[in-house]
Amino acid sequence: MSILGGYKELRERLKSVRLWSVMAVTLGILVIVALWGVNQYKGKANYHNYLTNMWHRAFFDMVGYVQNIQALLSKAEVSGDDRQRAVLYTEVWRNAFAAQENLSQLPIENNVALERTAKYLTQVGDLSFSLSKQLMSGKKETLLQQKQLKKLRAYADKLSNNLNELAIEISQGRLRWGEVRVVGTSRFRRIAQNVTSSRMLAVEAGFKDYPTLIYDGPFSDHISRQTPKGLPEKLISKEQAKKIALNFLNFKRADIVNYLGLSGDRIKVYTFEIIPDRRIRDRTITIAISKKGGKVIWMIDNRASSSPKIGVAKAKENAKKFLIEKGFANMIDTFYLKQDNTALINYIYQQNGVKIYPDMVKVRVALDTGQIVGFDATAYYMSHTSRKIPKPAISERQARNFISKNFDVQSVSLAIIPLDSGKEVFTYEFLGKYDGKYFADYINAITGKEENILEIIKDPNGILSM
Repeated sequence: MSILGGYKELRERLKSVRLWSVMAVTLGILVIVALWGVNQYKGKANYHNYLTNMWHRAFFDMVGYVQNIQALLSKAEVSGDDRQRAVLYTEVWRNAFAAQENLSQLPIENNVALERTAKYLTQVGDLSFSLSKQLMSGKKETLLQQKQLKKLRAYADKLSNNLNELAIEISQGRLRWGEVRVVGTSRFRRIAQNVTSSRMLAVEAGFKDYPTLIYDGPFSDHISRQTPKGLPEKLISKEQAKKIALNFLNFKRADIVNYLGLSGDRIKVYTFEIIPDRRIRDRTITIAISKKGGKVIWMIDNRASSSPKIGVAKAKENAKKFLIEKGFANMIDTFYLKQDNTALINYIYQQNGVKIYPDMVKVRVALDTGQIVGFDATAYYMSHTSRKIPKPAISERQARNFISKNFDVQSVSLAIIPLDSGKEVFTYEFLGKYDGKYFADYINAITGKEENILEIIKDPNGILSM
């Protein structure tokens, strides 16, 4: 090979090496860009999920707060006790404040419609707060204020219904948050038109003098602050608890019994997972036995229920029979809820015709076979004791003077109800209607003081209180 020929060959090789080098560098850059893009996409996806979850939580929290405002204003219209209404108005203010805070977090353009909805929440909160202070100072509401409150409650009904429509669409996946930005804006604009005709009172919101009030919450809230009154003193072992669990379930034996441990705060319980038949491992029963006294505190049978074949009346019959078999006498049913082909029924103890609401037992019945698939006696064992019930110091007629004249009373009975403080009070329970809604109004049978008001919700799925 001549010198010239060698030079040409070397030049061609160098060109080839440079070409491959360029290609390698280009490919490396493309890989880096692709990895960067994937990383950016994942980052955006994570951020989108974070925002979606935040909007979801804010929206459903707001729906709950608006529903609370609606219920609290209804109760305030029924109540004939100044102190009770002051407490209710304070709760309206708290819920309105929380609803407004969550409203501001939604991905809806800050247009006039949204501002009007926010304005409503501000005004209903401020007016309620002002009325609470007014009542605490001994001044009653004026007729004008009562009319304003009725308008505010009517608007809360509409706002709640519209929000519920949105909630259903979002829950069922028919509306996504990207669409809510558009659809939600138009919905808020439509429902906010009602606000423009409302004339609100001018109120001030000086929170410095915010009063400390005692609030009596729902009946079930008192449980966590008590020590159990209905359990025998004797302590039992884990093996004894296992036998009690199997006896309660009417099992002579079970294929698998797993001990899950000792747990519980106010009531220490041995918990077991029981599989009656190893061939049907999908069915497990979890049951908790109290260390003190050896009582069954709760039981859950996870077997799936098929289409209902019995009604609520038959379910109540089965549940009552079950309670008698397990030693719970003098129990009467109160509220119930149909859910997932089962009926959850609340029972309370009755002593000499007096309803004892703290002594509550819940029984869940499968509506396909009528079998008991759930049991919870936590409230009963926390509260049940031998009570000396006094005679009422005021008559039923006198007690009626303490409830609103607008309340259409349909039945009256004596009842012991729990307060949030853990104490119990002896009351007249007035059940009736106001403005198409059902309420339970509790008047202290000794002092005549209005102790609590519950709104009774009746629909095809059950009867509940709030």
